[in-house]
Amino acid sequence: MTVYLSRIAFNTIRSATQKCFSMNSMSEFVTPNSRFSSMKTDLFSFARQLTVRTYSSDIIHPTIALENATIPLKKKVVHKKASPSDLSNKEGHYLTMAYATANSYDLKGLKEALVQQKLYEPGKLKAHEVGDVVVANAVYSVGDESREIIFFREGGVVFWNCTELEASNVLDFVRPYEVESYPKEVVEREREVMTYVYHPNAKKCHLQESSFVLVPNRDNSLERYTFSHAMVQSARLGAWEARLEALAAAVSEHAAAMQHDGAAHVDKKEVVRKLGEIFSLRHRLTIESDLLDTPDFYWEEEQLERLYSSTVAYFTISRRTRVLNERLAHCVELLELLSSWAADRHHVRLEWMVIALILAEVCFELLHLFERKILSVERRIPRTHRIAADEDGYLVIGEP
Repeated sequence: MTVYLSRIAFNTIRSATQKCFSMNSMSEFVTPNSRFSSMKTDLFSFARQLTVRTYSSDIIHPTIALENATIPLKKKVVHKKASPSDLSNKEGHYLTMAYATANSYDLKGLKEALVQQKLYEPGKLKAHEVGDVVVANAVYSVGDESREIIFFREGGVVFWNCTELEASNVLDFVRPYEVESYPKEVVEREREVMTYVYHPNAKKCHLQESSFVLVPNRDNSLERYTFSHAMVQSARLGAWEARLEALAAAVSEHAAAMQHDGAAHVDKKEVVRKLGEIFSLRHRLTIESDLLDTPDFYWEEEQLERLYSSTVAYFTISRRTRVLNERLAHCVELLELLSSWAADRHHVRLEWMVIALILAEVCFELLHLFERKILSVERRIPRTHRIAADEDGYLVIGEP
């Protein structure tokens, strides 16, 4: 009876395992003799063998490739500069433009000039005195929305609800108070353009696509300052990128000469001058600017810090700063190579000059030795004899 029940159990297990394994695969590790012997001694030993085979089959069988699989990939949003003509046509939207025109501004002189001009009056940011900033509100209004201009000591200016003509006039007015002005074409090309709108259902200011959403019937001066600060940072970074492009173009010419001619004809002073410009640009990027970290002003304002971080992320400032640092490092390596090449050329030139001086000294020593030899010969010859030359040019010593 026990044998009969064992056979029934064995047939049941075999019929269940045939769905997952073939008889050939089972024969790889279990022989018929071992099957029957295990059936007589231990009924569950064969089940344990089948369990081991189950795990090993998962490893041996290759994975089937998904040819038509569609897996959504996350795309990185890349900021592209917009033009005022594309954004000004939106209904209910007002224009915001940011320019970086110089390395820094003389804010004291600029503020006094604005008061004397009587077109703009100084303003405050929600009863806050933010350092290194001058806020100018237009005296004469055009339409229901007021016009505002924010000047940053770092050489940036942001226009809220101003036309391009008014912005151009203000930029010409600011130029005498600039320190290390940028080229005009760079200022125009690297500007940042956005729009802002008052949303009736907005409970707090935020960034939405290419627009700043403000809360109506509320003082949004600090939020405007935060958006303006991020836009100025992007414009300044764009101006530095343009400056690096010009420097890299000048350096690439020498690299091409090294590639084709196998030599670089550069001047030591020119290379040192280029290195100084690159190190100055890197100093501004990493030391003077706050592009690598959140400014101290936002540490106590959590909402403003979130606004600033989201706007900085929209303009991809972190990624652009990292790329700019890598390009600066590459240009520094190339210029250091050119500097060492110029120094080697100078050293080789000095070595050849030293060799030439040594050869000249050797020649003079040989001449002096020859003269001393002639004098010694003349001293040994009696005065009654004379030295003359025969027809072949040989010296002949004879009596007079």
